[in-house]
Amino acid sequence: MKFRKKALLFIMVLTMMKGGVGFSAEPPVLTLEDCVKASLADNPVLKESVSNVYFNKAMAGAARSAYLPQASTNLGYTHYDASKITVPVSAASGLNNGSLKRYNVAAESSGIEQLIWDFGKTLNDIKLAEENMTSAQCIFLETQENIILEAKKAYYGVLNAQLMLDVAREGLVQSRAHLDRARGLFEVGYKQKYDVTKAEVELLNAKLSLVTAEKNYKLAKVLLNNIMGRKDNPDFVVEKSGIPMIADIDLKRSLKTAMDSRVELAKLTSQTRAAQADFEAKKKGNWPVISAGGAHQVSDTSAKGIGNVKNWNAGVSVNFPWFDGFRTKAKMEAAQENLKIAQYAIENETLKVILEVQDAVLSLREAKERLEVTGKLLQQSAENLEIANARYQEGLGSIIEVTDAETQLISAKQSRTSAISDYLISQAKYEKSVGIISQNIQAKEHK
Repeated sequence: MKFRKKALLFIMVLTMMKGGVGFSAEPPVLTLEDCVKASLADNPVLKESVSNVYFNKAMAGAARSAYLPQASTNLGYTHYDASKITVPVSAASGLNNGSLKRYNVAAESSGIEQLIWDFGKTLNDIKLAEENMTSAQCIFLETQENIILEAKKAYYGVLNAQLMLDVAREGLVQSRAHLDRARGLFEVGYKQKYDVTKAEVELLNAKLSLVTAEKNYKLAKVLLNNIMGRKDNPDFVVEKSGIPMIADIDLKRSLKTAMDSRVELAKLTSQTRAAQADFEAKKKGNWPVISAGGAHQVSDTSAKGIGNVKNWNAGVSVNFPWFDGFRTKAKMEAAQENLKIAQYAIENETLKVILEVQDAVLSLREAKERLEVTGKLLQQSAENLEIANARYQEGLGSIIEVTDAETQLISAKQSRTSAISDYLISQAKYEKSVGIISQNIQAKEHK
């Protein structure tokens, strides 16, 4: 019993040392890179895109196989029983009825066929399959970029909520200090009871703001955990780093970068080339197919007087499907319309990309200006609060003046925090709009 008690005590102490009972381990600090990599690691949508790439790669290989020789072997074994049938046999054959009533036949036939020319039908089928594979690769990259953007937005959402929580906690500490000061001045008869009541109301409002900020912070972390695929929803904090300010964006250069880098445009271009190849293949549907082939056959019969039979053949054949009930004509018309649809899709996507880049550039410029303005506003609000506190201590100002100054400072800090988050999100959207959002991630992975 004593040994069990000692062992149990040892386990309890060990658990406490590991952050279990009595100790709260510090949550890990996640960087933006950590969150992006975790979001890409086990994302089911991205896995689906990868499988789609491998599927189309296999289909491209199947299309290319049409230019290689096609060989096959057939094996057969047949038992014949004609015991109830009388077969007349001529005397010259040297056979009798009994030898043909029951016998077995084993046969083997091997052949090979090689396509010589089909006027480009197979070649265009290969182009179609390869362009489909390229399109699948673009879909994978597009999916990856969307995941990176969502991960960045969620990360910056946690950063914003984390900073807002710090502001709320600071406001609560400030309100408590203000209440203590008002009570002290009231007790010595320097201030009225109204000042204490006003400070108490201010403290309650600060507590409500803290509750809201804590809820928003928890929800933001739940969203980021969900994007990272962390089902157990572990606790964490995000890294507080400097704001990566970028120079003013040139719209023309941004549009050119988007036209060269957006995977959506590359995907639709590949789909247009695939539709063109399909149309060219359908146009050759009624054209001849020239191929060469040969076969070797062996059969072994158990009937007396027959034995083994061997033969082989080789030659060139031309298959000319000159009429198929207008089926090829209908397929060609459908392929032509599909080509037009793909071409119109490129035009539509180009307009969408131009609009998206313009919106991203304008939003980034606005966010940058807001960042500068809120910085100045925060500085002025802090100075205003110092003046209001000094006037209140000297009896020159009222409690309302101090409360307004404190509210203004809290509001300025919240505006500054929102401006930081908005700028970072606008920057991520700009990187996505011009097609460079995944470049930094890929560059780090190749190092």
